[in-house]
Amino acid sequence: MRDRPPYDFTKLDDPSFLTERARLRGLLEDQALNEASRGELQQRYDAMTVEFCRRARIAWASTSQGSATIHG
Repeated sequence: MRDRPPYDFTKLDDPSFLTERARLRGLLEDQALNEASRGELQQRYDAMTVEFCRRARIAWASTSQGSATIHG
């Protein structure tokens, strides 16, 4: 992904999203990055974390509603 802020990760399916997030995490863990590269990657990773949490809330809410119906 070579896009600039604001990043739109909503178009990625879950497997593609998780693969890209893992790739960015790996790059951030690379000590050879210069400060400018690290800053841009960190910004993108932070945006992906926000999207990750949004997807998790949606999944959690649908799971919680489903279990309330089953157990209710």
